[in-house]
Amino acid sequence: MAYEFGRFKSITIDKRLPSLMQREHFYHELCHILRHSGRQLMMPVAFRELQEWDARNFTRYAALPLHMLKNYDYKQPEILDILSDQFKVTPELCSDRLLRIKSKLSCNPIRFIS
Repeated sequence: MAYEFGRFKSITIDKRLPSLMQREHFYHELCHILRHSGRQLMMPVAFRELQEWDARNFTRYAALPLHMLKNYDYKQPEILDILSDQFKVTPELCSDRLLRIKSKLSCNPIRFIS
């Protein structure tokens, strides 16, 4: 949960969550603090949904930055476990990020992996 009061901003993460999930929640809440304003409870549903979409998208990019993914061998069968271990996020987030990169590469065939 992200909280703002004037210039004071804080992020609270549930310590009962697994550590990989805690990290993902941190990136999600960091996005709210850095990029969003207003109280979600008081805004229209569509705007709140847009902010949540943006926070999920930000989480993927912040947790697995493209420039840090360039030197991995993506043909390894255990690549999701390797990325999960090294970036300390869930394999599901790694899978989602790699699928999005792959779809962008198929639309724009500029290779980022040598």
